[in-house]
Amino acid sequence: MNNNKLNIPDELTRLQIKELAEDVRYKYSKKGLSDIFDIISEDAFLIRMPLKTMEVSGFSTCFQDELVVLLNSNYTLGHERYSGAHELYHIFYNSDIFKKEKLLISNAKTDEDTKADIFAAEFLMPEDYVKEVFYKIINVKPNDVLEKHVIRMNNAFKVSYKAMLKRLLQLNLCLEDKYNDLVAICSFENAEKLQALTKKEGYDIRLITPSREKYIPKEYVEYIKNNYENNKISYNNMKNCLNFIGLNTEQFEYEYPKEEEI
Repeated sequence: MNNNKLNIPDELTRLQIKELAEDVRYKYSKKGLSDIFDIISEDAFLIRMPLKTMEVSGFSTCFQDELVVLLNSNYTLGHERYSGAHELYHIFYNSDIFKKEKLLISNAKTDEDTKADIFAAEFLMPEDYVKEVFYKIINVKPNDVLEKHVIRMNNAFKVSYKAMLKRLLQLNLCLEDKYNDLVAICSFENAEKLQALTKKEGYDIRLITPSREKYIPKEYVEYIKNNYENNKISYNNMKNCLNFIGLNTEQFEYEYPKEEEI
């Protein structure tokens, strides 16, 4: 296995995206925000819900000039947080694409999507702080990294085991041969083994299990209702938007308008 197969970016590109991530992180730190879900909610309607498909981990869209981010909570919480940071890049740097295409699926590997992946790693796992924490709580040579070390790190940064391991490799804190040995435990087949080892290290397993969280901001529902009541969207558009988030028009006592029956 080589770095190309692992989608490790070249160093120049990484450093360029690192600057963007630092700028965005600083903006929110001034507001006292550090959690990725709180950060997204500051500039977009965040919806977290388990989708019926695992083909999409998240997407961003523009509805009536408002940004909407949906994250698939059927993925592990660590993965979901990474997807959130990925979408944060799109919010900041792809607004022009939103206006044209309306929808950005995070699994579609465009150049901007690749940059969003780099941004997510730099945003959630800042280089200097990763190294500081590594030498403080691990402090082993790159060839001596063990599964338990990765677990301690991924819990410190609230990301998935695999994302943390890849970051250690990228920052030369883990050798490639060790990566190949250590990555096996985060496969679907070894999920129970990873959970057991995580518990043994004294951590809960929320980061490495699906949250299946259902979170819909009240503002989003009110936004849909207000747009309909002010004749900005049709009844069918409102119905589809409500159905998408598991609600229906009947519970709000809306009746199908006669002018749309034709």
